[in-house]
Amino acid sequence: MQAKRQKIDPATAIVTLPTQARLGDYSSELGGFPVSLFAPDTYLPIAGGRQLHFRNAREMALYPVELEAAKRLRARIGANDVIAELTLEDIRPSNTRSGAYDGHVTRATYFTRQGEPLLTVDAAPESAREGADSASGADAIRTAVTEAAGLPPLGATWAEAQEQFMGDDYYYVVTTAKWYPPSGPEPVYIRRDGAILTLQEPDADQGFRVYLQPVEIDWGQDSGVSVSVTDVLGHGGLDTDGLGAGLNCGTPDVKDRCAVLRFEPAESGHIMTAAWGIIELPGDVLPDDAIARFGDPAALDTAITQLGYEVEDVRIGRKAPRTNGLGVTATMALAGAPLDEAPVYDPLSMTTGETIPREIEIFVIEGAEGRTPVLYNLSR
Repeated sequence: MQAKRQKIDPATAIVTLPTQARLGDYSSELGGFPVSLFAPDTYLPIAGGRQLHFRNAREMALYPVELEAAKRLRARIGANDVIAELTLEDIRPSNTRSGAYDGHVTRATYFTRQGEPLLTVDAAPESAREGADSASGADAIRTAVTEAAGLPPLGATWAEAQEQFMGDDYYYVVTTAKWYPPSGPEPVYIRRDGAILTLQEPDADQGFRVYLQPVEIDWGQDSGVSVSVTDVLGHGGLDTDGLGAGLNCGTPDVKDRCAVLRFEPAESGHIMTAAWGIIELPGDVLPDDAIARFGDPAALDTAITQLGYEVEDVRIGRKAPRTNGLGVTATMALAGAPLDEAPVYDPLSMTTGETIPREIEIFVIEGAEGRTPVLYNLSR
């Protein structure tokens, strides 16, 4: 195989390979068995410690079969794995994972472990990308996200941001920057219900965060942390201050939006260098439709991934009394140039390991009842 690899162009080659797969519990709602091989973040190991991912894993994630036929199949194979013979095309370096490759699965043919044929599933042709440079259109996508979220643009000064806050519909705006009256430390800026309650100058040498929220909630560092098994090991959880523990913006019963902005010191004063937040959409919005609201899908690199939030927190939209596993499934869409380091806020850090940090990250999150949280992450 390695000898053949030297003679082919992966981008034009059609590769067929067999691998093992497991059929999960039957889903009457989906009309088939989920296939382990195409679960989020599953990959095939290849030479040199690299990974081969499937760009259309979501499309291929189901072994379709009617209920009665499913019962016969389960009786036939029991809990044994099946063999999936995959046909892949357009294998190329991944734009969503560092040092990895991905390919488009055009066909999956399933066999029993004894080689008896079971089912063939064909995929739809992959849409042609207009131009290989996903950075094209990134400015338009960044602008669309900024406008939908009601944010100042990256690079805005603190003074410019304050001016925009006066015209937006965020009920509560507060900073982590402090000043020190006799009564004790207080935020240098508080705006509530259209009125500025506190306006002081932040320390010129210190960066700070600004929380834009639909309600006045506890945004302290001890609130809104996605607790996981890593806490037991001393690593801490993923900070969800400002976003709500269940990524609900502190309003479980209202579809809303919220954001956290990062300001850094600069010669011209503090400037906005990063922003992350949630835009809540109706629960029936599909991931592809949610992503298309922000621009041309051809300008985005997409993949299925997992984010470091508690499943039950996100499902019910608030902090659950018990956790139910770390890692919610999300459709990830990336655009813009790669960053030299991970963004200030990295929801991938606790689940997928090494990734390619990009200027624009959009995550359409699954598993929330009655809503579709869209997490965005903008960096410069």
